[in-house]
Amino acid sequence: MSPRPAADEPFRAHARRPWLPPDMTTPPPLDPLAPGGPIERRFALLVNPFYPKDPHASFGKHVLTPTLALTSVAGATPPGWRVRYWDENLLQGPPPVDPVPEVVGISVHLTFAGRAYDLARWYRARGARVVLGGLHVLSCPDEAAPHADALAIGDGVQLWPVILDDVTAGRLQPVYRATWQRPYREDPPPRRDLVPPGSFLTTASLIATRGCHNRCGFCYLSTDGLRMPYQVRDVEQVVAELRDSDEPYAVFVDNNLGSRPEYVRALCRALRPLERIWSAAVTIDVTDDPGVVREMALAGCTGVFIGFESLSDANLRDARKRTPRPEDYARRVRILHDHGIQVNGSFVLGFDH
Repeated sequence: MSPRPAADEPFRAHARRPWLPPDMTTPPPLDPLAPGGPIERRFALLVNPFYPKDPHASFGKHVLTPTLALTSVAGATPPGWRVRYWDENLLQGPPPVDPVPEVVGISVHLTFAGRAYDLARWYRARGARVVLGGLHVLSCPDEAAPHADALAIGDGVQLWPVILDDVTAGRLQPVYRATWQRPYREDPPPRRDLVPPGSFLTTASLIATRGCHNRCGFCYLSTDGLRMPYQVRDVEQVVAELRDSDEPYAVFVDNNLGSRPEYVRALCRALRPLERIWSAAVTIDVTDDPGVVREMALAGCTGVFIGFESLSDANLRDARKRTPRPEDYARRVRILHDHGIQVNGSFVLGFDH
């Protein structure tokens, strides 16, 4: 008689990795012999590099909404420049090189830093000036510097027009720095017209606030050197962007839309006449005032992403997350459900307790 398997045997066995098309796991080739075309002056290309897709880690997130990082930078492009946006994750083939852009801006995150450096090397070999920016450049400027003609450290929306003006004047500097202290309402709207409309669930990715009232130890907002104060855009600015879009569904990509309840209430009352549906990331303390949840539901909110992180008070303390007690999570989730708002819960694995 064969021994009975251990109770946890299904968790010990290695699951077979689901098959994915090679294009989802391997970046487009960068042909070293591709000559490229002539350099087009005052043409800038913004590139979101490829990263391998993992069916066990937010698979499909890359086609939910377009990133606002580079489209916001594109919105700050000065007059006289042509700008194009290229997202390698949309499986459009190798990045464009005919004509060769005068300037190539590449966003760098740890997840795809290697690919970003490969792209930088490829474009520089064809005569383009490469500007690297993003969170990884902020964290590791010495690593990124050899791969770029210039680094944008800090708020790229402020730096982009300065960099392009310096390119035009022939005085490009190796490093540009900016803080996030400038009022957020002064940022231009993102260039959503540059995004292929059929490539995402919705192109109406919106952002109303920047920063968060928390500084959880695992969050990118706690990155060394990153000082991003909590700021809000004018309600009228956000409403106008959604009104101008013909999308029936929008996604707020704020770190935490609910950080300031009075602002959320005003925003929701302004969104309500548009009769669109939307989702957002909030913290569970948005349920401190069920009236705010009601305003969200009436304004079209159908789902929220909430980082519960852990069911252990000790883990939450270690992570410096200010949050209601875990034993109250179920009651608070029920408040959201009672208003027709679904909850996408997120948890962190690997805490000490």
